[in-house]
Amino acid sequence: MGYRIGYQCFASQEDAADWLMSQQPPTITAEGKVIRPYKVGQTWQVEGQPVNLYFPQCDIAEQIKLGIFTTFPLLFLFFMVWGFRIVYKLVYSATNPAEGGGGDD
Repeated sequence: MGYRIGYQCFASQEDAADWLMSQQPPTITAEGKVIRPYKVGQTWQVEGQPVNLYFPQCDIAEQIKLGIFTTFPLLFLFFMVWGFRIVYKLVYSATNPAEGGGGDD
């Protein structure tokens, strides 16, 4: 099992937390103080307070299976349209003498 952030699935909770917290921009207060998250050991902190993050679980194999389930019908449709275009061009060129086909040469 992994941990989900958006559409990404991370292998460990630490990897997910590292990715999420490293995306946070620093904040500048009215006094000019810079507030940003930083990592101490394996714990992320903001102004000395630990940050507790919870992520929903995900399964990488399940995501791959759903991707295949979604992709194959689209590929099938693409190849069907492509095949019909090829057949149409063959029939059109065979029946239209002006295009170089269908005549007695």
